[in-house]
Amino acid sequence: MPALSRLVIAMCMVVLSLTAAPALAQTEISISSWVPPSHFLNKDFMAGWTQEVERATSGRVKFRFLPKMVASPGGHFDAVKDGLADLTFISHSYTPARFPLTRFGVLPFGGDNAEAQSVAVWRTYEAYCAKANEHAGVKLLTIYAHGPGIMYNNKRPINRLADLQGLKFRVGGGMAADVGQAIGATVLQKPAPESYELLSQGIVDGVFFPAESPVSFKLEKLLKYATEFPGGLYSDTHAVIMNEAKFNSLSEQDQQIVMKLAGDHMARLAGKAWDKYAALGQTAMRAAGIQVMKAPDALVAEVRERTSKFEADWIKEAAAKGIDGAKVLAAFHAELKKLEAGK
Repeated sequence: MPALSRLVIAMCMVVLSLTAAPALAQTEISISSWVPPSHFLNKDFMAGWTQEVERATSGRVKFRFLPKMVASPGGHFDAVKDGLADLTFISHSYTPARFPLTRFGVLPFGGDNAEAQSVAVWRTYEAYCAKANEHAGVKLLTIYAHGPGIMYNNKRPINRLADLQGLKFRVGGGMAADVGQAIGATVLQKPAPESYELLSQGIVDGVFFPAESPVSFKLEKLLKYATEFPGGLYSDTHAVIMNEAKFNSLSEQDQQIVMKLAGDHMARLAGKAWDKYAALGQTAMRAAGIQVMKAPDALVAEVRERTSKFEADWIKEAAAKGIDGAKVLAAFHAELKKLEAGK
């Protein structure tokens, strides 16, 4: 056979082998978010995590942020469960009756470091509370906590609980609402993205938020005073969840990769991002002229007295679900102390 003919045949065989090769299988996962696109939970935390997964799966798993949210902030659990989106993060405080066991990690004076608190919450919840299956119907990837809750208002400094008289605060619900009611504040439960409208229209006089939120929701010019409490006035937990059918559609290899990058790792990423933006928020608040003050000892004592029952109440609530609440709290505090010490 002439050399040229052999060369042509060889080239044809190469072309046939290439065209016969199966295309790279790729799964696209849609993300619905209920905070603005510029919020760090989207552009830093979630975007950073999705890039890690895409690299680890060699592009077999891809993510796409939807142009607008598919449900109300409080409706995102069911939206993912029903397949309207594949992935999201939810605030447990928006539907607190649905996730009562998460409350051990958001009690008043719980912690000043979001990274340590996030990892401690996840480890404790996974070890002791996951068996109650509060997130049934979706694939739970992780749980994390935001930084210490702060009391903001645009009327007056808060030195005693009596100074709350006549003030109305926007809260997300859950522990923030419970604390607000316990200390005698008038609270209105609304999702975080509605805060600007509520403040600008004078519907509320203040908000309960962590340090990053006034900047994230462009509230700096609407607030005048911030009162900080040791360990936070309250906290909130978020869960990152995925549609079960979408998760099950991934290969076993890619499921393992996703879960390796979820759990502890994902909780730590979220906590680090929250701490970073809390520090930036503190700087921005002061630059905007917000008067930031540490709660006086008398005020802290009043709040402690009013909220001291929350721990015992949670232990009873956990017992009703077959969970040893005292054991959970002890484990959480031990884990938090270890993480805060950098161990």
